[in-house]
Amino acid sequence: MKRAIVLAVLLTVLMAAIGSPVLSSGADAVIVQANDAETAAAIVEAYGGQVSESLDIINAVSATVPQRVMSALEADGRITVYADNIAETSGRVEHRRNRRAPEADFPEVMGVDEVWEEGIDGDDIGVAIVDTGIARFKWNRHRIAARYDALDNGPRKRDPNGHGTMMASLIGNSKQDSNGYIGIAPGVQFIDVRVLDIEGKGTYTDIVEGLNWILENKDEYNIRVVNMSLVGAVSSPYWADPINQAVEELWDAGIVVVTAAGNGGSEPMTIAAPGNDPFVITVGAFTDNYTPEDESDDYLTPFSGAGPTEMGFIKPDVIAPGAHMLTMTRNNSAWAKENRDLRVRGRYYQIAGTSASTAVTSGVVALMLEENPDMTPDEVKYALMASARPGVNSDGSPAWSIFQQGAGRVWAEDAVLEPPEGVANVNMTPGEKYVGPVAYQDGAFILVDENGQPIADLSGYSWTGGYSWTGGYSWTGGYSWTGGYSWTGGYSWTGGYSWTGSADDWQEWSDGQVWQSGYSWTGGYSWTGGYSWTGGYSWTGGYSWTGGYSWTGLEEYPN
Repeated sequence: MKRAIVLAVLLTVLMAAIGSPVLSSGADAVIVQANDAETAAAIVEAYGGQVSESLDIINAVSATVPQRVMSALEADGRITVYADNIAETSGRVEHRRNRRAPEADFPEVMGVDEVWEEGIDGDDIGVAIVDTGIARFKWNRHRIAARYDALDNGPRKRDPNGHGTMMASLIGNSKQDSNGYIGIAPGVQFIDVRVLDIEGKGTYTDIVEGLNWILENKDEYNIRVVNMSLVGAVSSPYWADPINQAVEELWDAGIVVVTAAGNGGSEPMTIAAPGNDPFVITVGAFTDNYTPEDESDDYLTPFSGAGPTEMGFIKPDVIAPGAHMLTMTRNNSAWAKENRDLRVRGRYYQIAGTSASTAVTSGVVALMLEENPDMTPDEVKYALMASARPGVNSDGSPAWSIFQQGAGRVWAEDAVLEPPEGVANVNMTPGEKYVGPVAYQDGAFILVDENGQPIADLSGYSWTGGYSWTGGYSWTGGYSWTGGYSWTGGYSWTGGYSWTGSADDWQEWSDGQVWQSGYSWTGGYSWTGGYSWTGGYSWTGGYSWTGGYSWTGLEEYPN
């Protein structure tokens, strides 16, 4: 297994700290990018390095390079050198409220039961799960269409950690409770792409290698959706992250990529990578507060990451259930052994985190693509957001910032059966560099034009953090913007980072500029405790979920 800096993933351990271990042989593990993978390999070998993997999806190779030549390698103008980061599963440990029968409420909370009644179950849609693997169960027998292991000398057990199996269960478990299935799309075909080890850790090289395999085999296995319930700390602009570069290649190839917002909390700028990429669907979490038939007491989970991103994009795009989520995994998996108190019965467990929110959203996307097979990724993203139901107060104002709930909660019935027609990511091309419409000025986040000037029609809109608005702008109008603004360099956008023209010029915030106290952009986010879901945190204002809002980043098709 290649080593390097620490990235963080999403479901049980939570954002790990980033370090930069050195290989004992006196060599560093790196990813080297050139005009093509062959050129990158030749340059690495010319410096005395050893190529480990070819990463054609991003025109790069992973390699080990002697430390004595690293300075010269990094100075070589023909290439870009990245540290080979490590990812690990991230999410939340949830303390169960009580022992109960394994009833899964989240499909009904998302309106999926109405879709099932139409005979739609994601039949034959290929969903690639980029994770720790998928263990064999009766419910996935003959449904794992392919398996690719990016780990060198990986364990023989199909999922020794357990996280990937839990994601697969949420996406498409065909077992039934009293209300229907306990997975969102019980007819999907699983594509098991293992990139994380028994500890839930994996390198950038392994993750990009797995994504590269998906790109090469998408047609053979009808891979239409990629679920990435893993996250990393943001240490560069989104376009300089090799994993983000790879997911944009998948998006451009017609594959919908669904990612997690992260568990860094609901304060501004806590969206993790690759959810900070503007193209993909980024999912935050809410909870039904154990009352699936009563929406009035639902609330945003306090761990769900919030935008804007480091380049000023509004994220998350949508939110989905992410607490007391019923799932299955092997009792002898590493995750299950560490979380015996979350066992419901048998092999059923309850989990929480934006990993889970991501997985159930991937299931809804699979349902959308079965019913509407010709939809492009941009059309899927538009329909999912435009059909979402934002949480609003009795006066019609948003209950939470758009940087916390995005377009609102995923509503499967409309997204699948009556998808709004339009496209997201308007006038944006994967692989190009963009900044979003959000700037930090005078102590608040505001919407601006391509010159960084406040948009006059939105002068009342701003956000200073927390769960309330400082302005009176209500998202009931028809405002939409046409996508990202092309980045030309040299512009300080969100107020905390400045640029002089390349990723190498990325500047960290000074202590006086940090928006969220205690958050280090180079060290990830760590937690000293977990949230208890038994009480003490609830929404007291009373609100409803509604539709009819227009959100940034979307453009309707002309009539």
